[in-house]
Amino acid sequence: MGALNPLFLIASLGVGVPLFLHLFHRQQARRLTFPALRYLQRTEREHARKIKARQIVLLLLRIAAIVLLVGAGARLFLRGPGAAHAPTALAIVLDNSLSSGLVRGQERTLDHLKAVALRSLAVSNEADRIWVIRAGEPWQASVPGTPDQARRLIEQASPTAARGDLSAALVHAMELVSTADMRAAEIHLISDLQATAFSDVTAPAGEVPVVVWAAEESPVENRGIVSVVVGGGLPPLQGQRTEITLQASRAIGGDTVPIPVRFTLDGRIRGAGAVPPGASLALPLPSAPAGWVLGTVDADPDDLSGDDRRYFAFRARPAPTVAVAGDPGLFVTEAVGVLEAAGRLSPAAPGHADALISAGGEALADLGAGGAVLVVPPSDPTALPALNRRLASAGIPWRYDRAQGGGAVRLEGEVIPEPLREVRTRVWYRLVLAGDPPAPTRTLAQAGGEPWAIEGSDGQGRRYLLLASPLDPEASSLPVSADMIRFVDWFTGQWAAPGGGAGEVMAGDPLAAPRSADAVRLPSGTELPVDGTRMLRATGEAGFYTFLTEDSVVSVEAVNPPPSESDLTPLDATGLRDRIGREVTVVRRSTSWDRAVFGARQGPELWQGLLVAGLLVLLVEAAVAASGPLWGRRRSRAEVRGEGAGVSA
Repeated sequence: MGALNPLFLIASLGVGVPLFLHLFHRQQARRLTFPALRYLQRTEREHARKIKARQIVLLLLRIAAIVLLVGAGARLFLRGPGAAHAPTALAIVLDNSLSSGLVRGQERTLDHLKAVALRSLAVSNEADRIWVIRAGEPWQASVPGTPDQARRLIEQASPTAARGDLSAALVHAMELVSTADMRAAEIHLISDLQATAFSDVTAPAGEVPVVVWAAEESPVENRGIVSVVVGGGLPPLQGQRTEITLQASRAIGGDTVPIPVRFTLDGRIRGAGAVPPGASLALPLPSAPAGWVLGTVDADPDDLSGDDRRYFAFRARPAPTVAVAGDPGLFVTEAVGVLEAAGRLSPAAPGHADALISAGGEALADLGAGGAVLVVPPSDPTALPALNRRLASAGIPWRYDRAQGGGAVRLEGEVIPEPLREVRTRVWYRLVLAGDPPAPTRTLAQAGGEPWAIEGSDGQGRRYLLLASPLDPEASSLPVSADMIRFVDWFTGQWAAPGGGAGEVMAGDPLAAPRSADAVRLPSGTELPVDGTRMLRATGEAGFYTFLTEDSVVSVEAVNPPPSESDLTPLDATGLRDRIGREVTVVRRSTSWDRAVFGARQGPELWQGLLVAGLLVLLVEAAVAASGPLWGRRRSRAEVRGEGAGVSA
């Protein structure tokens, strides 16, 4: 037998209360014997034995009630023989996100978490089916295995730079163990329980029992860099001076001491400063010649070193030539004018431009080989047939169909461009594939589950980007937002000339490879083959991801840790059930872990039966206690009458 809430057994000391009252709290009275009442002494002696028996019964009932209620509160259960348990579908969610690299004393947090996970495997057996979900590597597939296979996966785990989405990991774990045909199912969540690792999903584990490791540790004050922006989001052109803006992580304990920072370009320190926690700092960036510029921003190292460095990369290039055909709307025209005045683009004819903004498919036939076009649909649906004819003539295998809508919808997508991430659309056309494309296409953004922005290329090397909504305020929030200029600059620079802009990718997010790339060099120096039509998902390492075509650099992407990983605030204990599941057992000491896991060996809990029995005993005790005095008075009066009759006789 065991107890899931052993501390409640301390309440069993309450059995001393009825014992104390029974032994030491009797009413003491002075005894006087009257001659007329001497005949009652014999009656008292005859019934003294019965009275004492009744008092003992009341004492035992009260002790039994306390013991039963304490057992119910302690959640007693019956164990199986030894460590045996029913065959169990077990999912171990091990949090190896960036925050697990925190060093406490001489030990990393992850090393301690791995030791707890290995304790789960120590009491498992070959009949169990075990999945290991490493939350810091969401791209890794989880397959069932034996305890030995699970042990190797746990021992090989190391901290990544990615965010550990524990809510998504718990949903995945619940789906795995629920579909397994096993007698029992269980999830072991072994994490530092960082609050930012949980989303708004309520009880993601559902009804599956979850054993949670929640070590009692003091909060840690972390200092790091959470953001670096080059040129305010518009990367500098060749020979152009600009600045970089960095932001430090916020202070948890009220720390206001500035954080020393420095930034390097191509391995050389080019600037330094100090930024208060939670504040931003702008540092001048010198002009750069044509080519790739790689840099880092560093803070002094602390106990969590993963967020003390942030990377940035951009390609200094001449201003692209851009043509506008048709009437794309006032907001597009104004954005092009602003960028032209800033020297970020120069006008050109459609046949000689690097990038073409085409309203309604105008001038598609004039676009030269190797050019790029942005197709903006008309606001008037009656103009769609003309647009579809121009697309077909240009070899673009897509057509626009009837308008969709029904409320503002936020654009979504795995590879959605930064300027489109907060955009909402109210009206959009359906983009329908009209034929077999000569090259694979890719959806950059979706609206209501349907394609909103599609990229592809024709057989002549011309690239196209199709939007599903007109660029007017009635159809989309983009035209009236500050991202409108950034979107046009992104298209004319970064998209039309791959690698031309500076974007920041969060570690763990999928990374779109340029179509012409055939290999990628990871920050560790390892080179892997890539397919330009697919996504690179293994981005758990912070640093520079260099895409190559043979020996030529196509693009460089800076991958950085998510800012949320710098906030080490743990989840409030009161929110565990909502953020994890309905059947949660929290363990705070490693010595208690072995007893808490594999609940199938515990058999049914006894608390319900104990609670019912305790209430019944209390009812019996109350009945006996209430009937005793009345019963005593009735018996005494009857016997007094009998004794009186005997005397008269």
